[in-house]
Amino acid sequence: MTENRQSLIDDLVGDLKPVHRPGRVGRSVALWLGIAIAYSIVIVIATGPLRPDALGDLLHFPGFAFETLLAAAAIVALAVAAIRSAVPGEPSAARTLRWSMLPLAAWIAVYVIGLRYPVHPVSTLGSRNDCLWQVVLFSLPTLALMLWVARRQFPLWPRLTGLVAGAAAAAIPGELMQFGCMYVPEHILTHHIAPILVTAALGALVAPSVLKKRADVPRRRDASIH
Repeated sequence: MTENRQSLIDDLVGDLKPVHRPGRVGRSVALWLGIAIAYSIVIVIATGPLRPDALGDLLHFPGFAFETLLAAAAIVALAVAAIRSAVPGEPSAARTLRWSMLPLAAWIAVYVIGLRYPVHPVSTLGSRNDCLWQVVLFSLPTLALMLWVARRQFPLWPRLTGLVAGAAAAAIPGELMQFGCMYVPEHILTHHIAPILVTAALGALVAPSVLKKRADVPRRRDASIH
């Protein structure tokens, strides 16, 4: 066997490590969701009070409770899609994106319809001045955690993974702002939902460099891999 061929083999197997539960993402999704939700609740409450009787409104206004369930479904779907997109052999990028975006689109539609038919009384009670930037900033640690989880797989579509990871991370504080900030559909769309798109774009921007795998086996500079 020639030295160059041996070098090629070393390069190919250098990053190989045993994978437990290959293709199964349930445990990783549950762990990320637990950490991300707990952290987001703590940081939202620590930076300002909840809107008075916001939790009680879940019982008083069934439409508000349904909206919250849609948000929860969107968050779970995005988290599953983000980690699953990093697993080789999963469905195409387009299919992964489509199925993860359906619950998100349904959640956003509540506020679009709410411009005329809100499911919760419109009020500026509980307004936060910096809620837009809070959603983005609060999501950065959980975005980093999601990318770390994805990097442990073998992401073939890093921009897609980063896009969906950013959306999943920002959707949590974005939803919590429905309890910690005013309930005005126009404001929700521009200050609670729009930051999800901003963080998704940020995730897509940084993911290729963050998710890039580096070879563990060094080669001489003059050695060819072929």
